[in-house]
Amino acid sequence: MTQYLAMDFGGTFVKYALMDDEAAILYRDQVKAPLESTEAVVRTAGDLFARYRDQVTGVAISMPGVLDSDSGFAYSAGAYNKVLKEMNIFELLKPVITVPMALENDAKAAVLAEAWKGALQDVKCGAAVILGSGVGGGIIMDGKLQKGGHFAAGELSGLLMQAGGYDRRTMSGYTSSTSSLLRMVAEARGMRPAQFEISGFMNDEEPDPSLPIYTGIDVFRWIDEGEPQTLQAYRQWLRNIVMVIFNLKMIVDPEKIVIGGGVSRNPRLLRDLQEEYDKAAAMVEPFGMPHAELALCHYTSDANLVGALYNWKLHYE
Repeated sequence: MTQYLAMDFGGTFVKYALMDDEAAILYRDQVKAPLESTEAVVRTAGDLFARYRDQVTGVAISMPGVLDSDSGFAYSAGAYNKVLKEMNIFELLKPVITVPMALENDAKAAVLAEAWKGALQDVKCGAAVILGSGVGGGIIMDGKLQKGGHFAAGELSGLLMQAGGYDRRTMSGYTSSTSSLLRMVAEARGMRPAQFEISGFMNDEEPDPSLPIYTGIDVFRWIDEGEPQTLQAYRQWLRNIVMVIFNLKMIVDPEKIVIGGGVSRNPRLLRDLQEEYDKAAAMVEPFGMPHAELALCHYTSDANLVGALYNWKLHYE
């Protein structure tokens, strides 16, 4: 049986999986994201490959940033900007990975997964919004993933969310991601953001080891319990995401927009998001603007791994 090692370099963890030719996951785990140095990235990738060196035909990598998936060059690297920006990932990892590698932006990998085996199968024009450490995205037109003139099509984290004040706090990556929700809840409740499982690039403090670390599971429990400050932050977060979705709808005119990322596994997210999205959609209905279906990604948190594998197959098969 042909096997592959897929790695998804996120802002909090590196998820990895041993997969077969049809994207079935044979084994999975995660390690802490090596954000501290270039050497740490190489060491992490090399250690993971070493475990499966004799089993795998290829290594499929997904990571944030503006990436040339053919040459392996990272023009930017999202949460890894300080350690991987303007580097060739293939050249960097060749000393520690000795099988063919493929590289793709994490959100674009998620879109590839949905187009291959998920919620965007047989959709000629579709889009994805991936909620994680940032806000990833991808666009399918004529059944093909769109890269753009500089490999940056669908980089939704960079969308401006308010006029003026041009800094990271006005961008969707800071207002609409899963990390954004945790930060907003922390601030609304007068808690330290460092005590929440927030991506390193959005959290400048070290957590207090004597205090607990709160996750998205805790936040959604507080939402379900009706905690007022949490609910207020959650509603604002939903409105922020709808601004991203609605503008994407108006520019691309997709048949379907799918929502992914680990947070999409929560059963109430799509319902709450749909309710807010419908308010925006009603605004343009009198002008004859067509409807775009809102749905969940089929693969949720596995999308990046599956899409990374599909990208490997597109390059080598």
